[in-house]
Amino acid sequence: MVTATIRLQFFLDNNVPDSIGKYLQRRGHSVKRQRFPTPADSPDPVVAVTYLRTGRILITQDKDFNSQRFQQERFERLSRISLSGASHTLLPALKEDLHLIELQWAHCLQTNAPRTIAFVKLGNVRFRA
Repeated sequence: MVTATIRLQFFLDNNVPDSIGKYLQRRGHSVKRQRFPTPADSPDPVVAVTYLRTGRILITQDKDFNSQRFQQERFERLSRISLSGASHTLLPALKEDLHLIELQWAHCLQTNAPRTIAFVKLGNVRFRA
């Protein structure tokens, strides 16, 4: 297993498979699950605020995080990875592009960018500031 050159801190939403958290930990990243600090049925804004307080990168499969309310100023530092596709494709998609995601976050940390959003689907990754 190749380990990451940068160690990132992730916060996994309750809809993200455990296999993703385990993979990230094997690469040397820190992972916390949403279901531990907040109840699994917590509304998205509560999850987002919890993330913001921890300073971690939120990983979610919840498309609601793409909504306009998360473009508000109070969420301007909400960095996240948005996974899409069938459940069995999520881990392969992340594995395929994690090296690019790590490089992007390293660049953001160096330039003190307020946030980065990665959209990951098998065969496709794109970034938005």
